[in-house]
Amino acid sequence: MHGNDGILRGTMQWAKKGFTIVELLIVIVVIGVLAAISIVAYNGIQQTARDAQRKSDIANIVKALELYYNDKGVYPGTPNETGGSTSINSGWSTTADSSWQNLVTALDPYMKGIGRDPISTPGVGVTSGTGYNYAYFASTSSYCGAAPYQMYILVYRFENTPRKGFMSGECPTNPLHYSTPSIHRVVK
Repeated sequence: MHGNDGILRGTMQWAKKGFTIVELLIVIVVIGVLAAISIVAYNGIQQTARDAQRKSDIANIVKALELYYNDKGVYPGTPNETGGSTSINSGWSTTADSSWQNLVTALDPYMKGIGRDPISTPGVGVTSGTGYNYAYFASTSSYCGAAPYQMYILVYRFENTPRKGFMSGECPTNPLHYSTPSIHRVVK
């Protein structure tokens, strides 16, 4: 009987060394759940990072616009400086098309390399509430009761941050009706 005892003990020891199918399936499911959670968290982190970049870009553009205004007494707005957007209308400059380069050129002495939206959506006007772009407008005529080039509007859109609206100065005649994008408007 001693001979059979050794075979039986060896078989039992071998059986204890492996994993069952159920154990392997549980491990695979747990790994899958952890991977899914990681992917969702990573996407949220990317959106938050892009929103932080947008906030920084808008703050830098606002500073450049104010420096331009301090030097020239007006905001950039002539067709050579901002016009020509095919995505919104000819009075706007936007990262959705080549019109943004006009504003970049006008503000170049005040800020090198004005940014584009991190996921700029070509051909889509951000004022419609879709797409991710920056858009700039300065009126060539009286707007908000201000003389030409004495006001501007910046429109942009966040992914993961609540919509923001900043309004400086009075504008009794032209309220903004953009419900989705964020707005930065200054009237002198």
